[in-house]
Amino acid sequence: MHSIRSRLNIIFLAIVTLFLATSGVISYWQTQRELENNMQLSAMALQKRLQTVLPGILWNFDSTQLGLVVEAEMQSADLALLLVYNNEEQVDGRINNQGEMSEVRQSTVPPNAQSFPIYYPANEVSKPMGKVVYVFSREKIAARLKQMVIAKIIEVVLLDLLLFMALSHSLLLVVIRPLGQLREALIHAADAKDFNLNDIKLAHTSKDEFADVADAVHSITRRLCNDLENRKAAELAMRLTRDLTENAFKQLSETKNNLVQAEKMASLGGLVAGVAHEVNTPVGVILTSASVLFEDTQAFKASLDAGAIKKSEVMRYSEMAVESSRLILANAERAAQLIQSFKQVAVDQTSEARRTFELGEYIDEVIMSLKPTLKRTSVRIETSCTEKIDLDGYPGAISQIITNFLTNALAHAFSEGQEGLISLHASRIDNSVTMRFEDNGAGIPPEHLKKIFDPFFTTKRGSGGSGLGLNVVFNLVTQTLGGTLIVNSEQGKGTCFIACFPLIAPLPKEGKPS
Repeated sequence: MHSIRSRLNIIFLAIVTLFLATSGVISYWQTQRELENNMQLSAMALQKRLQTVLPGILWNFDSTQLGLVVEAEMQSADLALLLVYNNEEQVDGRINNQGEMSEVRQSTVPPNAQSFPIYYPANEVSKPMGKVVYVFSREKIAARLKQMVIAKIIEVVLLDLLLFMALSHSLLLVVIRPLGQLREALIHAADAKDFNLNDIKLAHTSKDEFADVADAVHSITRRLCNDLENRKAAELAMRLTRDLTENAFKQLSETKNNLVQAEKMASLGGLVAGVAHEVNTPVGVILTSASVLFEDTQAFKASLDAGAIKKSEVMRYSEMAVESSRLILANAERAAQLIQSFKQVAVDQTSEARRTFELGEYIDEVIMSLKPTLKRTSVRIETSCTEKIDLDGYPGAISQIITNFLTNALAHAFSEGQEGLISLHASRIDNSVTMRFEDNGAGIPPEHLKKIFDPFFTTKRGSGGSGLGLNVVFNLVTQTLGGTLIVNSEQGKGTCFIACFPLIAPLPKEGKPS
C-alpha cells in the first residue's frame, strides 16, 4: 500500500528535480555558448596576430623565426593544430596531441580545420602569398561541460535528499500523525463492542484542517448512529408487522385449504373469496329472517299460552311468517345456486372424464338437453358443423362451455320476450377446432369488455347473476382444452365469442385433469 507521505514525497521530488534539471539544461546551453564565443574570439586574435607577423617572415624565408612563432602560438591549450603555407607549400606545422607538441610535415588538412590567407602589406589586393590552417580543440569545452553536468547532478541529488528528509519530517508532524490518530480512533471504535462517540474524537489543540475533518467524522458518525437506531426501530416494527402478516396469511391459507379441495387448480383460489362474499349476502338475509321469525314466534306462543291472542295478532304473525319464509327460501336457493356454480367449476376443471367423441353429435345432444329452457324464450338457436370432427378431450368441458354461453346470451343479450338469433358454428382448421358463438342481441359496453372474464363480474347482480359463467368458460377453454378465447362486440348489433383449441386436449398437469 502506498502511503500519502510516499506519494507526496515523490510528487515534490519530481517537481524539484524537474525544475533543477531544467535549470541545468539552461546553464549547460549558456556555458556551451559562452565557450563557443570564447573560442571564436581566440580564433580572431590568432588570425590578427599571424596576419601581422607572418608576412615579413614568409617574404624573407626566415624558417627559424617562423618556427619560434608557431611554437609560441601552440602554447595555447585550445589550439590543437597549426599549419603555415607559403603559397601552396607547407613550410611549418605543429600538432598538440594530449599536451605533447610535435612537428608536422606535409600533413593532411582535417575536415574541421579553419584557415585564413596571408597577404604582404604592400600588395593586399593581389594574390595571397600564403595561408594558415588551424584547428581548435573542443576537449576543453567538453571537459568543462562534463564537469558542470556532474556538479549539477550532485546538486540535484543533495537537494532531493535534503528535501526528502525535510518533507518526510514535516508530513509526519503535520499530516501523517493526525491521520494515524484518526485511523486508530476509527479502528478502535469499529472493534469496540460498546461504541462511544467520544472514542473517535482527536486530542487536537490547534484548529486546522485535520481538526475540521475529525469534527466532520464525528458529526457523520453521530448521524449514522441516529440513522442506525432509527433503522433498528423500523426493522423491529417491520418484523412485528411481518409476524402479524404471516399469522394472518397462515390463517387465510388454513381457511382457504378448508374450502378448496386438494385436486383444485391454482386458478380456483381466486374464486374462493368471491364465493364467500356472494354467499354471505343471502346467508345474512336468511339469518335475519330466521331471527325475526323466531322472535315473533316466541311472542305469538306467549300470547297464545296466556289466552290473550287476538285475530289481528294472528293475521300479523301469518303475514310475517309467510314473508320470512319467502325470504329464507329465495336466499337459500340463491346460495345453493352459487355453491352449485362453484362446485361445477371445480368438477369441470379437476375431475372431468376424458374420452374420444364427435363434436357435431355432441353439440346436438347438448342443445337437445337445453330445449326445456329454450322453449321459454323467443330466441332461435342455429348450429352448424358441416364436417365430422373427432376430439380427444373432455366432453363435460364442451357441454359446460355451450351451456354457459347460451345462458349468458339469454340473460344479457336479449330482454324478456325479445326475438333473436344465437348461432353456433364449429369448423376444423388443420389440427385445431374453432367454435364461434354469435348473437344479434344488445352487445357489451366497451368499458365491460376487459372485465367479462373476471370471476363474479356481472351487470345483473340483483337479478340473479353470479358472474361465474364466462369465467368458467375462459378457464375451460384456456386450461382444460389448452386453447384461446377472444370476444368481439358492438353495442346494438351483438356479440361474438371465438374459442380455438386443439383436436387433442393437453394432458393434465401432475396426473390430474386440467
